[in-house]
Amino acid sequence: MKNIIDFINSVIKEMRIMTWPSKSEVWGSTKIVIGISLILVLYIFFSDQILNWMIRFFIN
Repeated sequence: MKNIIDFINSVIKEMRIMTWPSKSEVWGSTKIVIGISLILVLYIFFSDQILNWMIRFFIN
């Protein structure tokens, strides 16, 4: 039981030491992740469409 309490106390100490990002930093990172995700989705979608077209073209 003492180990668990020591662990929780050390976690609390570390959480106080940490520097958390500001709201604007988090929002900026979120925009980057969403943007890259959309680019990746579009790339995969168009790659799939082109491959489907090529397969249909060469099979028929």
